[in-house]
Amino acid sequence: MVDRTDSRFARRSFLRVGAAGGVAALVAACSAPAPSPPTPAPTLSGGARPTLPAAAPTQAGGQPKAGGVLRAVKTGDIAPIDPHYHSPSNGLGAWILYDTLTGYDDNLNPIPILAERWEQSTDQRQMTLFLRKGISFHTGRELTASDIVYNLNRLSDPKANTAGIIPGFVPPGTTWEAPDKYTVAITAPQPWVSIFDFMLVFNIGDRDTLEGPDVKSTGVGTGPFAMAEWVPGDHVTYKKNPNYWQTGRPYLDGIQLSIAKDTTAQSVQFESGAHDFSLNPPITDFNRLKSNPQFRSIVLPNPGAFFIIQPNPTTRPFDDKRARQALNHAIDRKRIVDQLLQGVGTPYDLPWPPGSPAYEADKIAVYDHDLDKAKALFTAAGVVGTSFEILATNTNAIYGPLLEIVQNDLKSIGVTMQVSQMDIAAMLGRMNAHQFQAYLAGDNWSNFEPITPLSADASLNYRVNNADFHDDTYTRLVSSAAMEPDAARRKQIYSQINDVLLDQSFDIIMASNIIRATTAANVEGIGHRRNDFFTFTEAWLS
Repeated sequence: MVDRTDSRFARRSFLRVGAAGGVAALVAACSAPAPSPPTPAPTLSGGARPTLPAAAPTQAGGQPKAGGVLRAVKTGDIAPIDPHYHSPSNGLGAWILYDTLTGYDDNLNPIPILAERWEQSTDQRQMTLFLRKGISFHTGRELTASDIVYNLNRLSDPKANTAGIIPGFVPPGTTWEAPDKYTVAITAPQPWVSIFDFMLVFNIGDRDTLEGPDVKSTGVGTGPFAMAEWVPGDHVTYKKNPNYWQTGRPYLDGIQLSIAKDTTAQSVQFESGAHDFSLNPPITDFNRLKSNPQFRSIVLPNPGAFFIIQPNPTTRPFDDKRARQALNHAIDRKRIVDQLLQGVGTPYDLPWPPGSPAYEADKIAVYDHDLDKAKALFTAAGVVGTSFEILATNTNAIYGPLLEIVQNDLKSIGVTMQVSQMDIAAMLGRMNAHQFQAYLAGDNWSNFEPITPLSADASLNYRVNNADFHDDTYTRLVSSAAMEPDAARRKQIYSQINDVLLDQSFDIIMASNIIRATTAANVEGIGHRRNDFFTFTEAWLS
């Protein structure tokens, strides 16, 4: 799988919507009923640490010990480090510096992090968060409710120029206040059914740093590690936060992250013994090292990331729905999984893994690989004999061969696909200018409540998406799902949304995109956050 710092660039670049003009679904509503008395949410008793489980069941375990520096390597830099971009770098970027208010366990139950407990009204319009006391930022300043309010305000301020996706989670008109030093009260004008998804990605940054001159080069949060040095394109040094609120954590003294120039260099450096942890190595190397006792292979469970092609429905040839459907039929998903992903993945037509409320087994393989159907649809759209360009970054070894498979199949039916691979900056420029006919990326968010990607993800968001796709039926259905507090009714709406996604084919899903790592045999305790990136709070070296 490609590092999502590279593959998910478009979300950071295109969604610039704050809370006041957010992308959470809204419809005209009658007067809201009076909220029911708040119900306390479950909390961890006895001061237990709200940590996520380890991601690698093959690890030997044993008694953790403190000390040592983890030597890690990945391809692609960590930028941006702003807490309000969603740029996890699979756990070795901004996300290692910050904490969130709540999290999830593996069963999707909310767990406390910076908020030790909460109360939520049964109509899901009001939430009161009670913060842990004695938590400090890396600078030593105490975290209080005013910091949470500051971070929330920053999300809704277009002048902050966060350009991230996080504002899209917040229903327009939502308000927040700090009635006392350790309490935050949030009120939404509609049922906020995805509020715990928002809490999971809402990093809390230090306001002094965010308003200072070093905001682009220094990240200060309350997380287990602080940034000691960042040389862009070369390395990042993280040091242990000695005052971390989880007593005794982290175990490591620090993490030294090297930025490899490409995936080949990454693999060579790791296998030479220069590194202990290799993030998203080439699948060939990942599979080859599985049986080597000197190494361990880790994959995150219940993947919610997918390889996608997003055509531009405002530009020829994909302004005709039949051309988008034709491209969907032209993709040989099974060959991509078997040949390129080497079985580390599953073919999909929709962006929902098993267990998602939107998952429907009878709809994940609607678009069979059928070049006759593809040619007929291209012919009906009047585009056989024409050509189109597809963009992709040049940092993922899978992208070139994947596009070559699609390219050759299209050529056999008279359609030319020109592949343009480029660095992230150049691609961002094209995307920002909306100068593309299609692009390839590694998208995710599907392991959340489906309304989250449908109303906040840059490829699926009904109001502001990379493809500039708009459809009245899609808007109505997503809006209805966002307003529906009943899970069973939302599931029915999701089924209708799936029909629109398949019919319109403006976001073409190909296969699951597995987050993986290879480690030295002495690396223990690697964890994960909601199955979408690795965590190092519990990591230690045996």
